[in-house]
Parts: sequence; structure tokens; C-alpha cells
Amino acid sequence: MSIFQGIAFRSDMVYAAATSSSVQLLNSTTKATTHFTDTSEGSNTTPMGRLSENYTTQVAVQATPTSQDIVAGEYARFDININQTGTANVLLVARGLPYHSNAIFAPQKGVADPQFQSTLAIVTSTDTPAGNYNITVVALLNGEEYTADISLHLASNTAITQTRTAGLSTSLSIGVETDLSSYQPNATIEVRGHVTDGSGGAIAGAGVSVQVDDPTGAQLFYAGNLTTDDAGIFHTSVKLGATSGTYAVFVSSSKSGYSATTHTTFVVGSSMTPSIVISQVYVTDTTGSPSGVFSSGETAIVWVVVQNNGAPLQGIIWVQILDPNGTPQSIQLQISTLGTGSSIKVGFGFSASTSMPHGIYTANALVSDKLISQGGVFLASARTQFDLTG
Repeated sequence: MSIFQGIAFRSDMVYAAATSSSVQLLNSTTKATTHFTDTSEGSNTTPMGRLSENYTTQVAVQATPTSQDIVAGEYARFDININQTGTANVLLVARGLPYHSNAIFAPQKGVADPQFQSTLAIVTSTDTPAGNYNITVVALLNGEEYTADISLHLASNTAITQTRTAGLSTSLSIGVETDLSSYQPNATIEVRGHVTDGSGGAIAGAGVSVQVDDPTGAQLFYAGNLTTDDAGIFHTSVKLGATSGTYAVFVSSSKSGYSATTHTTFVVGSSMTPSIVISQVYVTDTTGSPSGVFSSGETAIVWVVVQNNGAPLQGIIWVQILDPNGTPQSIQLQISTLGTGSSIKVGFGFSASTSMPHGIYTANALVSDKLISQGGVFLASARTQFDLTG
């Protein structure tokens, strides 16, 4: 990623607007718009669905409706409701997507305490073949997989002439997390994640390597022969040592000539350095309702939830919006102070003009320790997508 040219924001404002300065990435002019800060997390209630038993934990994963009829070029929306006992980390993926379509969860991951809600938009293109598709929503809760089945009945529609670009199904995207954000020395941790294609569909059988480095930078663990299951999920266990501090997890994946890399951090004991994790990135409308589809002229709010489990940090939260052609359309940032054990939720507004291309947009969220032009480095990254229609 190229050097960012800095924009300064007041970090003490709950609502702040960008200055008139320009931001550049990859030598492309971008737009800075409104951003919001929210330090509270609300809870949602969901109806109980079909229960599946996993030891002492009952988990209900429900998709509503269970079936939809659309024509090629349209999208279908499903509400995903999860009920379970206790508290669990949640990750959602989809498998069995139609060709030339995209799956967009809003949000894709979070915490069920004990409920969790998301929306799934399956966005098709005029190139998506007509047919009946059985799609599985897979919910990974604390390392265990639970499923809900939905069906999509897709009819051809030659009357749709809108030009839009679907995600590149040949590209790879990878996410990784640990079961906890902090541990005691000599604990055993679980490293898990998922591999999807550019459309958000699960990639089975992808090769994955996981490396864990201790706070000194020495390699503590390496596994180079992992593979993803049918839901695109991988996991492995790591025995920690006695050294306290911030540990780093590096993950790479490859399949059919395509590859992707990512990393995350966690803390053992206490740490003298920050340990930054983007726990969520998702898109809502201006009322706060999660959504994966927007029309030209509407404002999409990209929410980024950042946690710090290490030493205090005054860092910078960035959001970069790429259009379906990979061209940057917006770069926004906020300077924020993250204390040890603290969390912050920041929203960045993006309004697409009628001249912007239709199709799947990517929102890249990043956190750096300072401006890149001042020698800063990126400490965490995550991404989500949304669709722009006419």
C-alpha cells in the first residue's frame, strides 16, 4: 500500500467532519467525508430457531426467509439470527453460491451474548446462470460449526441492462483470529480463520500456513500443511511459552495459483507494546440498519470496531473505499486514543455519486501507529464489501 498523505482530525469529537485537505493513495485523488464515533455496543434480541446440540451448548442458527425468488441482476436479503447459551465469538461464511454472485454479511463476525444478528445479501449479476441454488450459511461459534440452509430460485431476465461488476471469484481473502485476546503464560490457544473467494464464498481445500512469533520476534510455532474444510475454515492449537508481551500470528493461504496473507496479535500476561485487533468492520445505512446494498446517492456508513489489549496507543483508524475496478474512491481517517483493554467504534460515511460504477465495492479498514508519511506502520487490517446499484 502506498504512502498516505495526512489529514488531521480532532479525536475528542463524537461527530467530526474532514478538513478540505486531499488524501492520496496509489496517486489517485480521493474524497474525505463525514465520520462518526460510537463508544457503546447495543444488544439485539432474536427469535429461537432450530436447536443443535454441542456438548452443553445449545445453538440456534436461523435464516429468514428460507427461500427467495429473484431474477438475475437482482439481490436477495436474508436475516441471520443466532441464539446460544453463554457468550461466543461468531464468524459467518456462505458456501454453494451461484456463479457470478456475491455474499455480503453485515456484519460477518462479532460476539453472541447470547444473541447475534446479521443480514446476508446475495447479489447476482446478469451473468449469473438461472437455476435453483441450495446455499449453506455456516456459523463458526467458539471453534464449532453450525449451519442454516437457504435456497435461491433465480430466473433469467434479459430486460436488465444495468452494467455492474461482480466480485472476482478467482481471488482469495483470508481472515484469522484467536479464541481469546489475552492469555496467561503457558496457556494453549486456538488459532482459527476462514478463506473465501472474491465473491465471499467459502473456499474448501485451500492450503494454509500459520506462524506465531513471540514478543522478541522469534518463531514459536509453525504449521505449513493446514487445509480448509468445506466451509473454508481452518484451525490449529498452539502451546504458549512463559514470555509475556504481544505475540503476532501470520497466516497465508493459496489455491489454484492465488494467494492471500493476513496477521493478528494477542497478549500474554501484560505487554509494553500495543496489541491492536479490528474485531468488526461492517456497513449500515444512516439509520444504523446493517445493509449490503445501496443505491447511488445513498450514504453508506462503514463501521470499524478496534480493540487494544496491549500498551496504550494514540493511533490512526483508516477506511479506504475501492470501486469494482479497484480504483480508490475515498480515504478517510480518525486519530484515536486506545487505552489498555479499551475498544472504540468509528463510522465513516461514503456517498456514491451517479457517475460512479455500479457493482461490488470493497471497504478496507486499517489501523496504524501514526501517519504513514511520518514512518508509521499498519498494525491491523480487515475488509468488507457492499453493492452499489442504480
